Amino acid sequence: MKKILDNISLYLSFLKISLKEILIYRLDCIVGIISQLIVQAVSLIFIFIVFQNTENIAGWNFRQILLLYGVTRIAIGISGYCFDGLYDIGPKYMQNGEFDKILLRPVHPLISIIGASREFVSLADFFIGLGITIYMLIELSIPITILLVVKIIFFSVIGALIIGAINTIFSISSFWTYKSNEVIWSFYNIYAFAEYPIDIYNRFIKILITLILPFAFVAYYPTMDYLGLNNYMLYLSPFIAIILWIIAVKLWNIALNKYRSTGT
Repeated sequence: MKKILDNISLYLSFLKISLKEILIYRLDCIVGIISQLIVQAVSLIFIFIVFQNTENIAGWNFRQILLLYGVTRIAIGISGYCFDGLYDIGPKYMQNGEFDKILLRPVHPLISIIGASREFVSLADFFIGLGITIYMLIELSIPITILLVVKIIFFSVIGALIIGAINTIFSISSFWTYKSNEVIWSFYNIYAFAEYPIDIYNRFIKILITLILPFAFVAYYPTMDYLGLNNYMLYLSPFIAIILWIIAVKLWNIALNKYRSTGT
């Protein structure tokens, strides 16, 4: 347990340094945030157009869908900032031989990689999601209590951990293909299914995003709880995050033991 806590502490220290580095390049940060605002504006326009032709989607109205969207962006923003370094394992570390240097450090290489994340665009995701979530809670007349605030913070972090664990699992492909960015992105795109009520999908998709790649626990089940649609599934998310991270670390260590360097 002490080793785990030490690794978490070290990881948080890396993230703190990363944030300071992000803020040094303020113009790049501002441009990145503006570009992300444009991307999210397009997504919101799409949702608006959809609701010009229907009153609800699987029983969810426009404001409820926007609340789901906001909760989603909060988790994605946290995950992007904390775990975006996973996309660099193949193209940045493996292909160029930089991974060998990381192995010389007295810390697990996974901590070094994810702690070096500099994805400032994710900060835009976070604040956009936070703004939309607060606004929709007000529009839906949902009381913003201390308990609700704690729930949103806690389950947003849990959701980010679930995304991070899934991306970590698929990042091990880099040890053989050096294409972690492409492999992770391919599976991460499945997350788009969880941005809408899962009742609109067939049985296969429901099983996929609930049991196999449990993206539904990132925002869908938490949002149901915030809307007063009590669902026990929400409280399974912390256990799912723990199980996924245990699997991710185990698989990563297996892949690490088979690493034989790039020869560069």
